[in-house]
Amino acid sequence: MLSRILTATLFTIGSGLACLAQEQGAAQTPLRPWTMMVYGAADNNADGPILDFLDDIRIALDDDPGMELLLFIDRSSQYSDDAEFLGENFSGARVFRIRKDSAELLNADEFFPGMSKNSEYEVDSADPANIAGFVAFGKMNFPAQKYGLMIYSHANGISMCPDDQSGNNMGIAQLSDEVPATASVDFLALELCNMAGVEIAYQWRPGNGGFSADVLVAIPNAGPPLDWDRAFARIRTPGHAASSSSALFDPAKLSPAQFGKLVVDEGYQGRLQLAQRDADPEYGDLAELLKLESAAAFDLTKVAALKQAIDVFAQQLALCDSKQVMEDLRGPVTDPKIMNYTGAGFRDNPYADLYDICRRATQADGLSTEVRKAAQAICDQMSGFVISSFGMQGHKDFLPGLNGIYMLFPDTEQWRDMRWYTPFEAAAEGDPYGRWSFLLDGAIADDGIVNNWFELLDSWHDDTSEDPGGINWYLW
Repeated sequence: MLSRILTATLFTIGSGLACLAQEQGAAQTPLRPWTMMVYGAADNNADGPILDFLDDIRIALDDDPGMELLLFIDRSSQYSDDAEFLGENFSGARVFRIRKDSAELLNADEFFPGMSKNSEYEVDSADPANIAGFVAFGKMNFPAQKYGLMIYSHANGISMCPDDQSGNNMGIAQLSDEVPATASVDFLALELCNMAGVEIAYQWRPGNGGFSADVLVAIPNAGPPLDWDRAFARIRTPGHAASSSSALFDPAKLSPAQFGKLVVDEGYQGRLQLAQRDADPEYGDLAELLKLESAAAFDLTKVAALKQAIDVFAQQLALCDSKQVMEDLRGPVTDPKIMNYTGAGFRDNPYADLYDICRRATQADGLSTEVRKAAQAICDQMSGFVISSFGMQGHKDFLPGLNGIYMLFPDTEQWRDMRWYTPFEAAAEGDPYGRWSFLLDGAIADDGIVNNWFELLDSWHDDTSEDPGGINWYLW
């Protein structure tokens, strides 16, 4: 708690100093267009792969003056002893300015007391306070017109950034609960598996009271990183040498939405090239693996309206006998008919494509006219919310710009095991964080009325209520 209070205080002071410096120097030195910050929560087996990933990026970016590249990294001695990329091997956390041919160690002691080149500074990279401190450091020392944050680690759609030494994971809602709104960014990218969920997108929407982003790039499935080097090779200040033969983007004119589309589009082109290669010994049949790849960029300024439409859809479903019709539409979770992002079946978590849920609902004869209209209203909003998306050939009938984001659609057996999918705080030590805004907003516990998607699922699957038709809500 003390670290979070200290970080928030320093961030407030730092932001004020940065604003003052910008005002004083605005006439002489315009702000750089972009500062991109990479939060490397690599105190796990991501240590090693993250360095290879960043090496490709820094070469592609080629020290373009329009974009600064910063790195916070927490490393693990169990997985990597690389001493070349960052100048030496270490197992704690440090902050760097990444250049084409070097990594400059930065003095971030003001935000991370004790962090220095001469000592191992161990942190819990699952603690959101470190993201708050890193963004505060970046904004104060590398002020820009726009700020981007990439989180590189592991995730599963439930939690993220596992820290081997502490044994902790970061909750999705924990980031917005504990990181202040002043640490918000224009552009957020998640190099994390299974994170393109509408519940996640809604959690980090602008105006939520804490950390937020305007644009989100995320991957709904599990798989290797996107081809960021291809995207960065196309970002060039006029006059700076370019290596890409494709059309270039001036960083001074690059909006967060354009940045997201660029990353997704180049990710697709990179996947097409990979799919043509021979089998990779590390991944086995790479072409087979890539069939289930997908990614998307989302406009989070529009996700609140999308949630309202989903809530209306849930309300209308509750007014008619719709459970069996919807479950037939989905199919069994072991062999779903619906587009999903966990392989042939839903396995542990039912990540069903949101657009595919609603598209099928608009065509279901067993649903009322009101339900079908509500489903169509969601479909109509998707084209504005989804900036860009792709799905490889394993996702049959994938529509770019519409598909690419999931919503939880479990059966009763799965629902009983989904302790993490709750609007409440985790009640037991070791439980995921909980407190999902998508589940809480619009809901009224125990009023016997379905108000949102969470309450609909609870009314369908929770058989512990004394009143079978009432909303019981899991009180874990």
